[in-house]
Formats: sequence, structure tokens, C-alpha cells
Amino acid sequence: MRTHTFSFHSNPTIDRLIKSDFSFRPLENYLKKLNRSSPIRMRMIDELIETLQPYLTGNKDNSPLLPGTDDQSLFDLIYLALNPLLADERNCFLAIASPLPGKIHYCTDAFNDLFKNGMAKAKSVGGTDPEVNLLNEYKNYIYRLILSQCYHFSFQILEPGHYTYTNPETGLEEYYKVNIDTRFIEVVVTGELPDVTMDSIINAGPARIDPLTILEKILPLHFFKLSGFAVITLENITDTFAIDQIRNELVNHENEDHIYQQVIKSLSVLSGNNAVHFSLKPLTRLNNETIVDINPKIHSFMMDLAEQFEDEIMLQSLFRGYQENPVTYYFSSANNAGNNFEIPIHDLLESKKVKVYACLPLLFKQKVVGILEIYAFKEVLFFENILAKIAVALPLLSQLTKNSADHFSDQINDVVRQHFTVLQPAVLWKFHLAAWNYLQKEQNMEAGAAIESITFDDVYAIYGAIDIKDSTLKRNEALLKDIHNMLDESISISNKLIIAGYPAEKIKTSCVKFKSKYQHAVTLKDEIAILTFLRLYLKPLLMPLAEEEPDYLAYANAYLEQVDNGNGKSHVNRNILEQKIGQLNEDITGFMAGMIGDLQQLHPGYIKTFRTDGVESDIYIGQSITPRLNLDGGKIRAYRALQLRYMALIAKYTNQMSLLSPSALTTTQLIFAPGTPITITFRNDEKRFDVEGADNINYEIIKKRIDKICIKGKTERLNQPGKIAIVYQDDDIKTEYLHLISVLHEEGILRENVEVLHLEDLKDVFGLMAIRVEI
Repeated sequence: MRTHTFSFHSNPTIDRLIKSDFSFRPLENYLKKLNRSSPIRMRMIDELIETLQPYLTGNKDNSPLLPGTDDQSLFDLIYLALNPLLADERNCFLAIASPLPGKIHYCTDAFNDLFKNGMAKAKSVGGTDPEVNLLNEYKNYIYRLILSQCYHFSFQILEPGHYTYTNPETGLEEYYKVNIDTRFIEVVVTGELPDVTMDSIINAGPARIDPLTILEKILPLHFFKLSGFAVITLENITDTFAIDQIRNELVNHENEDHIYQQVIKSLSVLSGNNAVHFSLKPLTRLNNETIVDINPKIHSFMMDLAEQFEDEIMLQSLFRGYQENPVTYYFSSANNAGNNFEIPIHDLLESKKVKVYACLPLLFKQKVVGILEIYAFKEVLFFENILAKIAVALPLLSQLTKNSADHFSDQINDVVRQHFTVLQPAVLWKFHLAAWNYLQKEQNMEAGAAIESITFDDVYAIYGAIDIKDSTLKRNEALLKDIHNMLDESISISNKLIIAGYPAEKIKTSCVKFKSKYQHAVTLKDEIAILTFLRLYLKPLLMPLAEEEPDYLAYANAYLEQVDNGNGKSHVNRNILEQKIGQLNEDITGFMAGMIGDLQQLHPGYIKTFRTDGVESDIYIGQSITPRLNLDGGKIRAYRALQLRYMALIAKYTNQMSLLSPSALTTTQLIFAPGTPITITFRNDEKRFDVEGADNINYEIIKKRIDKICIKGKTERLNQPGKIAIVYQDDDIKTEYLHLISVLHEEGILRENVEVLHLEDLKDVFGLMAIRVEI
């Protein structure tokens, strides 16, 4: 026991707001009411009451006699009266303080040691100023005393804070809750006691006003005085706090990596041993196969170890075993043995000098959703006790890893919806609503319940097409080259057969005729006829020759494979062309992905893209798609501006590629922007969106026909490489795009010269106009 006088966490502002006197008078009243059934306790209480008398009668001037540093025996008696006789002082964190618990007069050695070794008030949540937070805690404490003693009801305003302490032996944080016993404090009213009820407190101001502000208004602190002393005890809440921190992370929407780091930190605090390490890994199943690397940034000790030794088989065995038989794996080098291991991982653990290791399955509804690994590189006493403490957190860890698995599944579904289905986020809400309405009808057992139609009215459409120039012509040229190469090789083989004495003269003659016939154009049908001829007539002669000349076998087999399967050299030029087209489409798709992301950031819309010899896109934006978000003309113009910008960037990119290489492919860029909104409807039979009504179908007709449309009165096509063509029917659209073009011209993306063109009439479509501008 020690008598001390030091500051707990005093606040001068509070000292000015309310008077506070240290006094033993409330203690005397309390002691007189205690149960005296035990003789020993009766003598101790009587002795304490007698010892208190000088401090109760005061000095000659009636001022209270305050305890000093020499009053050890008095405080020892108070300590014994307030605590069980057999309480262990080493674990008792107790102090006696002034009524406003800022000045400590007496404390146990355990209490003193904590504060000497750096115990500190924990930072408040939400970045509150520490001084303001401390002041509010004091006010909360005082008003609880006033409301309890003067009005006989409790009013908890603030949640009590906690203290942190870094254990010098483990280096880990411990957490303590401050409990203040106010039984020995009296609230003295110095003025007229206001008439206050719970309803008057609640109704004193709007809910958004701070309750302390309301209390200070109706119960000014200068009406009151505190007399007596406070008994402060510290309660070690480290285990509870660590569990609460893990629970808080379950609802944390921050970066997933950060969440796992904080959880592992809390597990270390819960273990109380800095030699013990943790790793936590979520697992899930995809297509009925276990997926381990849901998030590669979240590491697993055993996984990292196995990958270091390139033991993929061991890893798969471990996780497959967990799915089939989820038990705790345990290893200890102390007895050089483990339990429940069906796979040899002892050598891996010993290679890293791991002394103890445990792998615990995390289950959610009896299915493995993750693993928790606990390991140490030195012997750990009572490791089983640590496992028992960690077991309390296992349900929370299971929920956390299940959340990760669900998040992974959501990401997969989002990618599938975004890239492989029409159910994009912008329109998904209406499908959910239709599904809910359908389920309600089924639950009500309505006859003939059917899915309602998904329709979006008054939608503004923008069509865009980036087409590879002359792709069909280039494919025909590549096909012709491949056919000629095949025929040249067949003629060469025929000559070798003739020299070897085989009757191949007619075959050679036919191949020469084929070359002469298909000098300028050839079709796939012609290719099939040529390959069929070679298979029927040349192959039977070539096979015996290949058997007679082993050195000729590899060449003959390669040729026969071309004849039989139509691949290899017979497709070399077409393969090169398709690779170029594929690579160009990948590049364009990258630009389009950026455009879609920017458009959705601007305002959610329904956007679908599809690849042909190039990439086409349909963009739909409308108030009916986003009923909760305001859509005005400014956003619609911004949509058109953003699409035009990306079209210009794509055209500029492909134009630069064609300048770098003569064989590079070129593209044409086309936009169709109708001025009036349309209606789109989801076709359940075809699982896609389509237009409805005659006026709306007109949009689809124009889309399909304008790629090859010509300028009126000329044979020149509208689509040209190095240019962007914008087809329209409304003069307002013309004015809008001319302004957008001028903006991009000032940025150096488009040229100054702009053509305004009349287009040829199409079947049932008249009066189309176009703007064409150079890149």
C-alpha cells in the first residue's frame, strides 16, 4: 500500500465550474449502515470510525482536517473495509481521490505502477479534441451524480472511456476500464433546486443538440457542491476490448487488407504473448473448386511456406482435406510430433524453425470459409491456454472470412454482369423489383403469375461504331495468298512425285489451272473444293513416298495435316491478319472500358458493347433508368461530349499506328445521335434489350444501314479513315456537336475543317445529315 498525491486527469475548467471538498463524512454514514455480523469486520469498522473522528470534527476554525502523506494507517483501514479480506493487492488497482477524481490521495502499488509505466487515456473516436473529450467526461460524471442523488434517476450521457498500457514484458497493449465508486460523495445544493423531470430533459431541445448543453442550461453547476471522496478502480478489459475490436472490423468498410491487419493485431493483444504470430486466410469455392487466393495480399504462413518450396501438391492436399474433414492441425517441436496431419508438413515447419503451430478451420454453417494459423518460433508455455482464449474469437473470424468470400463472389458476379450479361448495375434495380413482385404473386398463389415487362421510357440513345477499314477485302486478299501458297507447294510435291515415277502429271496440271483461275478473288467454297481435290488425288500418292523416304516423312506429314485440317501454312496470312484485328480490337476495347467507366461515374446508364470487325456500342441514359438521381440536359450533353472525346482518342491512336507501319490496320469512326428519346424493353425470350414501337425501331434501322451510307449525289462513303462522322436528324444536335468539336479542336485533338453533309436516302429513312471532321 502507498499513500500518494498525484494528478489522475484533472481539468481546471471543471474546478471553476463546481466546488469540491475532500471529506470522510459520507464514509462514516456508510460504515454505520454496514452489516456487522462478523466480529472481525465489526472491530475493523469501529476502529475505522474512531480513526475518522479527528477528520470529521475538523480544526479549531471548523475547517476540515485533510489527510496527509503520513496517514497510511487510515487509508489502509479504508482499503480493508472496502475490499474482501482475502483480496490479492497485487491485482487490485484501487485509488482514493477527491470527489472530482483528479487528485489521487492514496492508491495500491498495482495502480501506481500502471501510471508510472505510461498508462494513458485512449484517443477518442472520431478525432475529438482530447481536452474537449475529457471536459465532457467530467461533466457527464457530475451530472450523473446530481441526477441520481437529487432527482433519483439515472441518465447515462456518454460511454465511459478506457486507458491503454503497454506491457513492458510483452510489448503488447493492455486496456483498462475506469470504474468510479460514488457511494462516498454527497451532492450539496447551494441554491434553489430546479424542478426537473426526465421528460423535461428530453424535451428541452432538438435531438441534434448535445445533451450536456441542455443539462447545463436547466441545471447550472454553480447550484451544486460535491463533498466526500471517490474510489477509483481499474478493470482489465483487454480480452473484451480485443473481441470488441474484431467485432467492429466486421462492419468496417475500409480496405480489406487493413481490416485483416487490425484483426491480427487484436488477436495478438488477446493472446497476451508477443512471441505468438497469427495469419488469417479466407477460402471459398468457385465452380466447386477451392479458391485460396481470394485476395493475394492477405497472406497465409503455410501457403507462403509451401510456395517457397514450390510444393503445390501439399497445398492442394491441405485445403482439400479441410473441405472434407475440418479439424485443428497441431504441431509442436517439443515432442517432435503433431496430430491430425494427413500430409507431411513437419519438414516444412522445422525448416523454418517453427516450434509450435496450429491451424484452425473457420466454419460457417458447417462449411469451411477460412483458416486461422497460430505459430511461434520459440517454445511457448501454456500454448493450449492461448488457443482457449482465441477460441472465443473464432465465430467472429468465421464471419469475417465469410464476408470476404461473399465479397469475392460479388466481384465475380459483377464482372459477369458487366461483361457477359445485360444486367448491368444501372438497370439491375428494376429486375430486382420485378422479381420481388413475381415472388409476392406466387406467395399469394395468384393464378397465372408472370414476370412483368422491364421497360425504360424516354431514354436518350447514342450509337458508336469503330470499324476496321476494308476488313472483308483484306480477309479475301489473305485467303487468296494462302490458297496460292498451298497450290505452289502442291505443284512442287507433284514434280517430286513425277521424278520418282508416280503418275502426278494430271494433279500438277489441275493445280496450275486452279492458280490461273483464282488470280484475283477466291471464296471459302473454292478453298474447300481445292483441299478436297488434293485430299482425294495427291494424298494417296504422297503417303507411300513418305514411307519409302524417312527423311521426307516430317515434311509430308506437315503437308498432309494442311490438306486434312486446313491449318498451318494454309492459314498463315489469315492468322496474321486475325492477330492484327484481335490486337487492334483489344486496344479499342481498352479505350472503351475507360469511356464506360467515366460515363458511369458521370451518371449511371445502360451501355452495351459488341465486337465485330471493330467495336460497336449502344449508350442509353434516361431518368427512368435512374429515378432517384436527377438527370438534366447538362448531363446528357456531357455524355455526348465524353463519347466524342473517346472516339477522337481512338481515331487518333489508330491513325498514328497506320503512320508507323504501312501494314497497320486503319479504322473509321461513326456516331449516330438521335435528338428524340426512345423506349427500350427487355425481351424475355431473347434475354436482351430491344426497341419498341415504330418510332423507336427507326433508330435500329438507321444504325444497321449507315455504316456503308454515301454522301448524297456522290459515290463517296461517309465513313473514312482518319475522320469522325456524326449522323443526326435534328438541328439542335448539329449545333451541340459543332460546339463540342470546337472544344476538342482547341485541345489539339480534332482539326478545324468541318464538313456538314447531306446523306443519301435509305429505304424508309429520309433527310439524314452528317458532320465529318478530321483527326
